[in-house]
Amino acid sequence: MDEGILSSLSDVNKDLKKEYKSFRNRIQSILLDNAFLKKSVIPRFPDFPLVPNERCGLWYCDPSDFTRTSYFKSTDGHVNMWDFSTRRLNFHILPLIEEKNGLIIVDSTRRGKTMPDALSKTVPIWCAVLNTLMVESSPQKVDRQVLFLPPGILTVSECDRISKRIPELVDKLKRIDVIDGKTLYQRFNGRLLRPLWVFPGSPLLQASTDPFTGRIVQEKWETAEDERIIPIVLCTVSYKAQDGVDKRHGFTYVQGAADDHELWSCGLTSQMLWDNLNFLGDPTKSDDSLHTFVRQLVSKKERNIDSSSFSNAFPCINHITRELVLGRVVDGLDIKSEMVRMLAQEYSLVIILSKNVTLSVVNERTSDIIKIYPLQSGCKRSSKDLRGKLPEISSLISNHIRSLKCRDKPILVSCNSATDMSIGVLLSVLCSNYQLDWYLQAPTNVNKIIIRKHLTKLITLLEDRNVNPSRATLNSVNSYLM
Repeated sequence: MDEGILSSLSDVNKDLKKEYKSFRNRIQSILLDNAFLKKSVIPRFPDFPLVPNERCGLWYCDPSDFTRTSYFKSTDGHVNMWDFSTRRLNFHILPLIEEKNGLIIVDSTRRGKTMPDALSKTVPIWCAVLNTLMVESSPQKVDRQVLFLPPGILTVSECDRISKRIPELVDKLKRIDVIDGKTLYQRFNGRLLRPLWVFPGSPLLQASTDPFTGRIVQEKWETAEDERIIPIVLCTVSYKAQDGVDKRHGFTYVQGAADDHELWSCGLTSQMLWDNLNFLGDPTKSDDSLHTFVRQLVSKKERNIDSSSFSNAFPCINHITRELVLGRVVDGLDIKSEMVRMLAQEYSLVIILSKNVTLSVVNERTSDIIKIYPLQSGCKRSSKDLRGKLPEISSLISNHIRSLKCRDKPILVSCNSATDMSIGVLLSVLCSNYQLDWYLQAPTNVNKIIIRKHLTKLITLLEDRNVNPSRATLNSVNSYLM
């Protein structure tokens, strides 16, 4: 091919990549998708709460509009990999489903697809497994359809193979003995979980026009009583664009713009976006001005940690047992003398798992009470390094428990998320020192089922958050315990 043509193609490709990573384009794309959610989906299902699917779905929902998140991974829906994850049970959303009689799970997908595998397969499989448990416990013993898959998205062959996998996945859930069909059947009054799929252009969202005013009217969805279902609305907010981009909106629309935010966000989080929407959402701002603003935001966040306020330094605290407490510590915390005093007043031992927390006051007293390990939640390297650190950390906590030092003051185990690294440490301590009912007595044996049951109990206890230790973290725990 002519060198001039090759050079031109290379320049075009560079321009496309630049537009694809553009701050302005990404943010405007997210806001356009959010507008679809607010104008077309919520009016159709006004009684159902929003549940953004982490991590991508968080960007499309104003934090004031939701109280729960989910974590259904697309990998559990990939071809021949169909699975029901006992690590990501998502049972914390069951009370919300029961209370509201339905919900809307929000996600997006990148170019070339109408919806992500998480919504087309992972959630439907999750629903089918729970539905099977309920049908098996039904006093009527009537055959009912338990698996529902999106029409026109999957091949007949794949649908058939997923259906054949369901009994195996039901047995997988039964083996860990964390939920029973009878309780589930009573909880939902015999109604099955029924996925419904909505996306830009979805037939379910067709609106009508008021003949007198010409206004577009979106009628509220009503579930017929004789259907005996609870709608689980699976909403893909991004629309399918050729090559994943569209330039018709005054900016370059990026399909699934929030995906892989680490590659473009420069430290911006979904919370920071919505907190600073007046500036960041202004379409007249240039990429350079947005980058400058975000750098200032990130820098300000790191500087403004109030190390004298316990609630700011440890914004999330949960009591696990009488001896053990789970906490989340903020990144960038510098522990000074006043914070040391407050920690010593409440806890007999403080374990902090973070690469970004420092201890300004180092003496014999603080060294006995506060132990900081450079392990960061969300970091694969740290999850693997945990394997080498667990014998020391777990032994320290176990010895502390046995010595009765925590009889009056518990042990605080914290990390920067309270969902990954600290969960791994607590899991190893629980499995080593407690029975399954969390009675303080060393177990006679530990195996994968025992570990999974302790993890499931932790997830159930912490139902207000999405506890999701990484696979590498759990592998480190398994390696240490077995």
